[in-house]
Amino acid sequence: MVVAGTAVLVRRALRRRIRTSPLWPMPALEEVRNRFPPVEAPSYVFVVGGIGITPVLPMLRALGDGRPWRLLYGGRTRASMPFLEEVEKLGGDRVTVVAEDEDGLPDLDGLLGDVPEGAAVYCCGPEGLVAAVEERFPQVRLERFAPRTAADGNVAFEVELRRSGRTLTVPADVTVLAAVRAELPDTAYSCEQGFCGTCEQRVLEGEVEHRSELGGTSHALKAVGEDTERGDSMLICVSRARSERLVLDM
Repeated sequence: MVVAGTAVLVRRALRRRIRTSPLWPMPALEEVRNRFPPVEAPSYVFVVGGIGITPVLPMLRALGDGRPWRLLYGGRTRASMPFLEEVEKLGGDRVTVVAEDEDGLPDLDGLLGDVPEGAAVYCCGPEGLVAAVEERFPQVRLERFAPRTAADGNVAFEVELRRSGRTLTVPADVTVLAAVRAELPDTAYSCEQGFCGTCEQRVLEGEVEHRSELGGTSHALKAVGEDTERGDSMLICVSRARSERLVLDM
């Protein structure tokens, strides 16, 4: 039994400080507030990439030592993986961490080859990870969130990267993040779906159409304990311009 998702929109959980919220820990798995269907199973396997740990962590807390579980947690670097220290303390040897800069891509065949019969497998992370898990578990049930595309009325606009001295055009079918990374490959990002806050950038000029699933800019940062909500910033992985031109502090 497999449940997967690329963006679990845990609005109630994400609007609180994850570490101190009275919602956690949960006494039972079915009480966890996320959009994974609650599943009773003899054991659990979690496959997570980057910010995908956010909806999974409360499930791990709820399970505790009551039922067998294990976690495969991947990311670009250990430093970029949210809640890593807590996850390792919580799970001990039940947690396998794969940092791409140290270990390369995770060996899913090796790591998932001995999934116990009847185990519920949960996956949350980038599309590539979810697709790879789906390939190995054909019965996977998916819950996807897709950013708006040109069919939703997108138009092209211009973005000036003020500190870099560059100006670029963002086509209707390309995100600001993708366009910026073509010029600045080291631009930080993670979820690409508007809730982790990693890609947030300061807007110097222009009008932004905020498309974060959390209702605007910086809410994602508040969700993980940051108190830096600003009206002059945007999540460049999903948000776009209302004006013909934006100027970013990049």
